[in-house]
Amino acid sequence: MKRICCLILCLSNLSLSAQEVDLTSTVQSLKLKINNSEAGERLMWMDSLSRLIDNRTEFGYDSIARSTIAYALELDSTRLALEHAYSLIISSWQELRDPERSLEFFNKIMEQVPDDRNFAELSGMYREAGRNYIMLNRPDKALESFEQAYTYAIEVNDQDQMGIIKNAIGQVLSVMGDFQRAAAALQESYDILSKSDLEIAWRPKGSLAILYSQNGLHKEAKKMRLEIIEEARGYKSERNKNEVLNGTFYNQAFDEMLNGSQEERIRFLDSTRVYAFKTDYRFHELQILVGQLSAYAENGMLEKAEAVKQELDRWSRDEGFFEVDEYHLAMAHYEFAIGNYQRAALLGEREYDKLKSSQFYEGIYMAHGFLAKVYDSLGNLSRAHEHLRAHHKIKDSIETVQKANGFSYYQALYEAEKKDSEIATQRSEIALLNAKNRAKNVWILFGGLAILALIAIFYLIRLQYFVKKKQQMHARFSRNLIKGQEEERTRVARELHDGVGQKLMLLAKRTKLTGDPEMESLAMGTLEELRSVSRDLHPATLEKLGFSAAVRAIIDEVDANTTIFFTHHIEDVDHLLCEQGSLHLYRMVQEILNNIVKHSEAKSVSVHIEQRAGDIEMVVKDNGKGFSFKEKLRDRSSLGMRTLLERAKIAGVKFHVESGSSLGTKISLVMPT
Repeated sequence: MKRICCLILCLSNLSLSAQEVDLTSTVQSLKLKINNSEAGERLMWMDSLSRLIDNRTEFGYDSIARSTIAYALELDSTRLALEHAYSLIISSWQELRDPERSLEFFNKIMEQVPDDRNFAELSGMYREAGRNYIMLNRPDKALESFEQAYTYAIEVNDQDQMGIIKNAIGQVLSVMGDFQRAAAALQESYDILSKSDLEIAWRPKGSLAILYSQNGLHKEAKKMRLEIIEEARGYKSERNKNEVLNGTFYNQAFDEMLNGSQEERIRFLDSTRVYAFKTDYRFHELQILVGQLSAYAENGMLEKAEAVKQELDRWSRDEGFFEVDEYHLAMAHYEFAIGNYQRAALLGEREYDKLKSSQFYEGIYMAHGFLAKVYDSLGNLSRAHEHLRAHHKIKDSIETVQKANGFSYYQALYEAEKKDSEIATQRSEIALLNAKNRAKNVWILFGGLAILALIAIFYLIRLQYFVKKKQQMHARFSRNLIKGQEEERTRVARELHDGVGQKLMLLAKRTKLTGDPEMESLAMGTLEELRSVSRDLHPATLEKLGFSAAVRAIIDEVDANTTIFFTHHIEDVDHLLCEQGSLHLYRMVQEILNNIVKHSEAKSVSVHIEQRAGDIEMVVKDNGKGFSFKEKLRDRSSLGMRTLLERAKIAGVKFHVESGSSLGTKISLVMPT
């Protein structure tokens, strides 16, 4: 059996060697063709060579790709240049872990290519630039790059690209602390990807789970991740399934660690490993090994920790090895577990130095907690206390921000003690100066404060009086104006109905006798228009049928004459309304419906009117384009909203608007009975 295994291994090595020989031969052949050709033919061979040795540093991929890009630009083959530039940028940050080099090359290329064509390639370039800015902890520049990438993706209507970039935008906004915009971007990303490709729609969903975790909503985050895991098991693509399950299990393991659930942490990490080694991505494999080493060591599982440590040691001897996040901290946990405290302290400090200027606050506070434990074991109580205090300080800050459902950057986090010391010194100096001058200045100070207080109180009383008086005058003017409008509308409506309306009716009857159908149609149409104008000016249905029936009638009328789909639920609230209250509320409904028809571009509208706890509550929702309520109020030409607010004040109605771009509009009215 051993001989068979050895034979198979030898044959495998021979096969790989033969493949390398064939590749080397092909590379030499292509180089010879490049040297013996010109113009388009030469570019074709250069393109073939670059694609053949993609990411193979031993064949000089970097220099060959750069030569291909330069020659493509020289021949004005911009698309081909951008394709190879995209691959080179990915190679620089993914394989070489050198984002600065990637961005330097990106900026150089962007100066040489036009921005009015090749939108798909430009979108990819800007997306990769954003990813490199993230690695450099520059979220502002990352956001700018992703937004530019999204603009280009829209130009070619690449739905997958649009969804992926929106997910990246949401992640950056989350890092920047703008959780409301982040959640909206992630939801938009999911809406796009769920329609174009369900097997990548998990990305924004996973990002949203991380957003929940950052705000302390760990149960909701876990529930969402379990949904992602269940969905991923049914993916057709094994590659996608492995990537999704690896990332989702790993993120949940990290959450369990933060929550102190060590058994669940290890369970999720063990599940992650199954899929990480199927992704064919070295970063994932190293990340899981580091996570397992840390977890096993922290929980006293030394045999398993030793096995993982040996794996990492074998990897570290490999030419392509690189240190992933928390590598030193995991090694430090291992050294601590076997009693090598000095080595553990050295590795822990190295991890802290790596993290302290980043925004990975959970990692920072974990590093502080570990160092506190190590220095305590070494008997260095002052250093242990220093790190323990920093650990609790950061943890309390994170928990406070989570409770407020917000997130802010912890600026100068590790200079806090120094700044506190400086502030304390300054305060002691100020206190000393105040003590020397207090006897001399105390009466002047209190006398001046008393005078200022009296002046301020007098000024505030007068200001409040004038403001209240002005508000009363404004309210009285508004009431009189609206009352005058209603009276004038009623008068004009009656004049039209009794005067012009009667004459038009006679005219319609006479034209009918003449036998001229066109004249008859014109007369009847004019009469109907006049009646419609009269009804708008003075709603007779309000007097005859009451408020509830009148509102149903106006909704049915708008529904019949527009393409908007209306639904309504209107309780009979007539007995709760006085005549003026009915009129004001009816006019507000009328104005809201007019605004929806004219401006919202909505497809559907719902109207609910019901009695609740002694109040009449009305809610009107539409799925239109939305608007900024504050901007509408500032716009002097927008009279509709101002009129609604004035009527609401006069009628004592609580008026509330919720709206946003592409989010529709919800208007709530509450009238006390």
